[in-house]
Amino acid sequence: MTRWRKLYQHLPYFEQAAERNPESFITEELLFHAEYEQDLNEFLRDYHDLDWTDTRYPNTLEAAGISTAEQMAVAIPIADMKVLKALLTRMVREERFAAGALAQYASNGMVADVLCRLKETDTLR
Repeated sequence: MTRWRKLYQHLPYFEQAAERNPESFITEELLFHAEYEQDLNEFLRDYHDLDWTDTRYPNTLEAAGISTAEQMAVAIPIADMKVLKALLTRMVREERFAAGALAQYASNGMVADVLCRLKETDTLR
C-alpha cells in the first residue's frame, strides 16, 4: 500500500459529498472554528497523520500559475504530485483562516478531484 492510499481511500465519501450544501458538513459552528461530521474529521486526521504538507504551498502554487480557486480547478486534471500536495495543503490551511473553507472545497468537488488525481498519479508510479 502506498503512503497516499490513506488519503484517497476517502474518495468515495468526497465523491458523494460533492454538491452538498457546505453547511451540511458542519456539526457545530463556533466563532473561529467549525466542527465537522465524522467522515470529514477522519480525512483531516489521516491527512495530518500522513504529514504530507507543503509548507511552501503559496510558492509552489505561484510557480504553477495558480492563485485562484478557478485556476486550482483547471490545474487539478494535469497536476503532478508536487502541485497536488500544494493544492491539498491550501485547502486544509484555508480552514485556519475561514471556518468552513474545507466544506466549501468538499461541496464544489475539488477535494474529490484532487484525491482522484492523486490516486491516478500514484498508480502510474
